[in-house]
Amino acid sequence: MAKHLLSLDIPDTASPYVLRVVDVSIYATDIPVDCERLDITLPGFASPVFITTLPQGGSLNINAADLGLVELGDTLPVALPDGVYKIKYSVSPNEYAFVEYYHLRNTSLVNEYYSTLCQIKLEPCEPSAELEANLHKLRLIKLYIDGAKAQVESCHAISQGMEMYEYAKKLLRDFYKTCCTHCH
Repeated sequence: MAKHLLSLDIPDTASPYVLRVVDVSIYATDIPVDCERLDITLPGFASPVFITTLPQGGSLNINAADLGLVELGDTLPVALPDGVYKIKYSVSPNEYAFVEYYHLRNTSLVNEYYSTLCQIKLEPCEPSAELEANLHKLRLIKLYIDGAKAQVESCHAISQGMEMYEYAKKLLRDFYKTCCTHCH
């Protein structure tokens, strides 16, 4: 019996204002695709927000207004929060034909990490011992950021992933305070 193989990609983006969702499903040609639903539960919320239908094979750039975080028509963009988003996509019969993901949005933290890298004077030569030690610390921080994402998205260990995310955030802020005041 033919069936739809529902699948989404939720790529990381550098934009703090957009959550991108891409439909990469394989739809059975002999079964109609009806009642598409994209439900997103934001970090810290219990109920999902229904998003306008995801176009078959298409993508959506979802913003704060789409998620009900701001009023429609607000002119200033609002950054979406980092944290665990639960994303569910379904088609008719929706209670049986669905796929669900946990996505750790870490855009703010990754942008902060890159900003910190910009503060360090890297040159195309061997670094000094002090710079090498700082680079080691930054690699460890990036490993914690990546580990947090893996815990949430691949292992479905939400609590452990968020603990790792918070630890990476603390390490990065401590690093910035101690290093970047005199990294130049």
